[in-house]
Amino acid sequence: MHRVIAPLQIKSAEQDGTFSGYAAVFGNVDLGDDIIQPGAFKQAKTTADGKLRIAMNHRLDQLAGKASFVQDDYGLRVEGKLSLGVSYVKDAYELMKDGVLNGLSVGFNILADGSVYEEREGRWVRVIRAAELWEFSLVPFGMNPEALVDSVKAASIRDFEAQLRSLGYSQTEAKALASGGFKSLHRRDGGGDSGTLEDELKALTQAFTWS
Repeated sequence: MHRVIAPLQIKSAEQDGTFSGYAAVFGNVDLGDDIIQPGAFKQAKTTADGKLRIAMNHRLDQLAGKASFVQDDYGLRVEGKLSLGVSYVKDAYELMKDGVLNGLSVGFNILADGSVYEEREGRWVRVIRAAELWEFSLVPFGMNPEALVDSVKAASIRDFEAQLRSLGYSQTEAKALASGGFKSLHRRDGGGDSGTLEDELKALTQAFTWS
C-alpha cells in the first residue's frame, strides 16, 4: 500500500470527535516527490455506509473512525468522526488538540498504469493518475504542507445556547447568537449591561474554541 502524508492542523477542537479538512492535495509535489492528479482516486474500499476508514499509523487493526469524502479541485475533502469510545482514539484526539499528533497520511493502491515518472524542475517525481483509496491515518509527521484539517466541530450547539441563556439571554436571543455570531447583538434592545454581556459572550466563545 502506498502512502502520501500531509500535516494535520487543528484550528478548533471539541468533545464529539468530528473534524473536516483535506487528507490529500492535488497538483503539488510533496516531500516524498509524489504528485496526485485531480480525480486520481478512482475507487475506494469503504464501510457499509460508504465511509472511508480512519486508522492509526496505517494499522488496520487500530481503526480510529470513519469519514465521508469527496474529490474537488483542491484535493480529497474529508468530514470525519473519531470513535472516542475507544481508549487509544481518545488519547490520540487529545494529542491532536495539543498539536502533538499533527499528521495525516493517505493509504492507497496504484491501479494498473496509474502512475508515471516525470521530470519537474530538475527532479523526477511520481505522478499518480489512478489509485484505489484504502484509508487515511493519523501519524506523527507530515510531508505535504498544503493538506490541512481546517476545523474540529464544537460540542452541541444546544450546549452553547444553554451557556448563553445562563448569561441572561432569552431563548430566542440565544438561538440567534449561536447561529449568527456577534452581529446578532445589534438586534438586542439597548441596555446598560449589553457591553458586559458582549464581553462575556466573547469569553464564552473562546472557551468553546481551541486555536
